[in-house]
Amino acid sequence: MAVRGVPEGAASTGAALRGLREGTVAAAVALVAMAGTAAAGLLLLDAGRVGRLDRLTAAVVAMAAGAPAGIDAAPDGGLPVAVHGRVDVMPLGVSAVGAIVLGFMLLRRGRDGWLVRGASAAVVFAAGMGAVAWAARGPLALPTGGASPAVEARGCPGAGGLPGGLPGGLSGGLPGAFDAGFAVAVGPAMAGAAVGALVVAALCRLSPPGTAALRAMRWPAVVVAAVCVLSAGAFGGPAAAGAALLAWPIVAVGGPWTWHAEGVLSCALNGGPPLPGALLLVCATVALTCGAALAAGGGQPRRATAAAVRTAAVTGVLMAVLALLARASAELSAQAFVFSLPLLEVRLTANPWPALAAGAAGGLAGSLLVGALRRRGFGGGRP
Repeated sequence: MAVRGVPEGAASTGAALRGLREGTVAAAVALVAMAGTAAAGLLLLDAGRVGRLDRLTAAVVAMAAGAPAGIDAAPDGGLPVAVHGRVDVMPLGVSAVGAIVLGFMLLRRGRDGWLVRGASAAVVFAAGMGAVAWAARGPLALPTGGASPAVEARGCPGAGGLPGGLPGGLSGGLPGAFDAGFAVAVGPAMAGAAVGALVVAALCRLSPPGTAALRAMRWPAVVVAAVCVLSAGAFGGPAAAGAALLAWPIVAVGGPWTWHAEGVLSCALNGGPPLPGALLLVCATVALTCGAALAAGGGQPRRATAAAVRTAAVTGVLMAVLALLARASAELSAQAFVFSLPLLEVRLTANPWPALAAGAAGGLAGSLLVGALRRRGFGGGRP
């Protein structure tokens, strides 16, 4: 079979090349969007005072794919003492921007050529993330100074209690000059990017009503992000706005949150859950909005009850996945000669089951609300 005089083999080859090109462009645009979001958040946080902004931006983008960051510090003068740290946290705001942009780019051509487009996007996205992670390394300028009065008041071992004192951020600074640097693991960044891109591509393979619903989900995400950033900026200043930009999807995780710290420096951190369980109400509100968007974007189903149950399942799983991804951990240890001393281990986790329940309830209510409005003549059957 030929199309306008073009042999079938040539037409299929051209379609494959077009799919490869579109997948490559989608992955590149998603990486650029993630880098722009990370850079904006770091600028608001004034992160340029602790390191090169381009290297820090690369680190945040790579960590958004699930890669941990390692930090090493050693005192000047050649003393055989070193501090090693590991930070494992996902800036979900950057991750969400990448997923939304990648999905939007892959959905532009519908389902035609999805396999080639999705596979090429996953390969290019993983390769690009590997390059970003390789560039995510450089020196850090740690603050200097003694233990803060708040830390000393809690009876923590100050600068005189440990070789080299407490790390900056826990004690208010380091007592002397330290050579410090950071690096992000390349392998986990590439693996996380590949898995994330394949998940987004698989979601784009849903039926046409589901595809329209995914498109409709862009606007709740934009609204939630804008509200989080603007509210944080209004009440907490530019630094709070930058933190909100990097982590705004956490608002959808209601909690309860569990905070665990152990080690000789654990007293430098205040205990207790940092976020109240009352955020479950916020989680349900976000899920309600998402459920309404999914139902509106999916058109008018024949069985509204079945559609509401499917929407509840989608929003519930989405909130539970966000709760799992919102987990964070950090480790800190000191090494002198052949001896190693664990200094601090911090873990922050969110219970996914309340998030699942709140997400399912909000999605069910949002879908039923849209169905009720349509039965009364609102919406006209258009998404």
